[in-house]
Amino acid sequence: MTMMIENRRMESTIRALLDKHTDPHLHRWVRETVRSFESRLAGIVDPAERDQARYAALMLIKTTLQEWSRNPVMQH
Repeated sequence: MTMMIENRRMESTIRALLDKHTDPHLHRWVRETVRSFESRLAGIVDPAERDQARYAALMLIKTTLQEWSRNPVMQH
């Protein structure tokens, strides 16, 4: 149950980070990355292991967004 709560918190943090940035490429990257991870995680049978892997995927996305926020890609 705790991992489920952590995943929800992480999702909320990701949504908050996305709300601060309107770059459609960033939003598309997050959607596509989440979709990709979800399809891969569906193959994990053990629910606890799947939750831990989901948390790791969300952490990767959150960290990437935080780094992007600190140093956004400049388009020319």
